[in-house]
Amino acid sequence: MNLKTLNRFQASGAHLLASGGVALLSAALVFLLWYPGSLAYASGVASIFLMVLGVDVTLGPLITLIIFNPKKKELKFDLLVVALVQLAALFYGLHTVFVARPVYLVFNTDRFDVVYANDLSREDLNKAGADNRNLSWFGPQTVAARLPDDAKARNAILFSAISGGADVQGMPQYYVPYTELQSVAAQRAQPLTALHDLNPDKTLGIDVLIKKYESQKIDAGFVPLKAKVNDLTVVLDKKTGTVLEMVDFRPWK
Repeated sequence: MNLKTLNRFQASGAHLLASGGVALLSAALVFLLWYPGSLAYASGVASIFLMVLGVDVTLGPLITLIIFNPKKKELKFDLLVVALVQLAALFYGLHTVFVARPVYLVFNTDRFDVVYANDLSREDLNKAGADNRNLSWFGPQTVAARLPDDAKARNAILFSAISGGADVQGMPQYYVPYTELQSVAAQRAQPLTALHDLNPDKTLGIDVLIKKYESQKIDAGFVPLKAKVNDLTVVLDKKTGTVLEMVDFRPWK
């Protein structure tokens, strides 16, 4: 692109298109890969990251509009500085949401908990089994937490939770494949109709959800999912415990 043939409005428009393309790719990475489905809402990252993107996308082209002058000898350098600052801000935002991404959905007793990458230290992960020592880059893994048989170890977990430390869902050494406790999840599942009392403002959406699984002849129920900002409802097959989906309904009072 020959900068000398552009006016400031054309240059700013081209910058806006480029920034928008990068923003779309970044949003796809965050909302489709790191925080899929309702997890962006549950984790509170959606509004924050979209605000960062909005500022980043608009500020760069605005600065270009202000400083662009094809007669300036330093124009290329000035535009390069603007682009580098813009990219640095974007990468900072991406890094922030990456280090706090959901890495595990942990079934524990009667609910799921979202465990985030920054909840687990390398020391925690080193205690885990081989399958759970490396955090996923491609969305959270669904696992279960099984309490140890040893009474002393169980009491230590209880004391840690009561005193504000990690509970069993934050201790990867107790993670097992979800399939091992899938039948327990099925037993704990509540009927979808119970969501009406918990979400009186979303009755229509709940009815649609119920009819969806009735039409598929699936006996669906739900268990709560505890997240950082907004709790979700995990829909299960009540016969098998298979996770069907996560929906934005309150799972408890």
